[in-house]
Amino acid sequence: MRTTGLLLILIMFSLQSCELFRKGPKPVDPIDDPNKVVLPEFLQEPQINNVEGGRATEASGIAAARNFDNCVWVVEDSGNETGLHLIGSTGNYKKFYSLNLQNRDWEDMASGPGPEANTNYLYLADIGDNASRHTESYIYRFKEPKPNEDFNAVTEKITYHYPGNVGLNAETLLLDPKTKDLYIVTKDEINVKVFKLAYPQATTGSIEAEFLGAIPYWLIVGGDISADGTELLLKSYASVFYWKLKPNETIFQALSRTRDIGAPYIIENQGEAIGWDKDAKGYFTISEVLDSPLQQKLYYYQKK
Repeated sequence: MRTTGLLLILIMFSLQSCELFRKGPKPVDPIDDPNKVVLPEFLQEPQINNVEGGRATEASGIAAARNFDNCVWVVEDSGNETGLHLIGSTGNYKKFYSLNLQNRDWEDMASGPGPEANTNYLYLADIGDNASRHTESYIYRFKEPKPNEDFNAVTEKITYHYPGNVGLNAETLLLDPKTKDLYIVTKDEINVKVFKLAYPQATTGSIEAEFLGAIPYWLIVGGDISADGTELLLKSYASVFYWKLKPNETIFQALSRTRDIGAPYIIENQGEAIGWDKDAKGYFTISEVLDSPLQQKLYYYQKK
């Protein structure tokens, strides 16, 4: 989605403000109660860096680079170069990696494990559908590039459909690194829907996504799970929601309860992308600036 308008953001912020500012449980001493989890605290002011290069102006997804130090991967929405932008954590533009893929509506990405052990994969989510008319959506999976290698991606295409072959608009892909299951969170419903593609995902035919249920959020445009599988982020245009998974809690069980923290976030012009750094010491956000004279910026919200 390229334009939202300030009014829409303010309305959405008002509707979700009670959720954002409701206080989560205070951190506890695990010695006193081993079944509780200690919640992190974040610095309220992010590190803000200008993004060089002017090439990722319609950023729709961001994910940690694990084979490169202090870098993130960024993908763009439809109508742009089909490939990956490698950007340094201070906004310095590194390299563009071309992909011979169709970009119908890339809206998110994830970084983590896949079929081959001890290998990091990138997942590109071609799941946007503003008109809710597509009967199939796609997730592309391939091994993350490495420094100084000739990159020629061998891509697997995971095709899926929603129950009843209905069209749904989604902009959030989550990868559970513990199970390698994929989760899709829709965008437009007042109570967004959560679907699951259990591992191993077939790369032939079309998988029917498992509907898990609805959660009380609206206009969810991005999300990410930490590399250890214990910390979860969802992002709307105006807010960031954080969950710390409890022992033996599933991703959907966490999403079904009240978020633990309303994490800090400065509202961006068209902020649709959020991702942890590779060590989950903080998270990045980046905004589209395609139709704006604003300088594109990379935000980093660090834990205390």
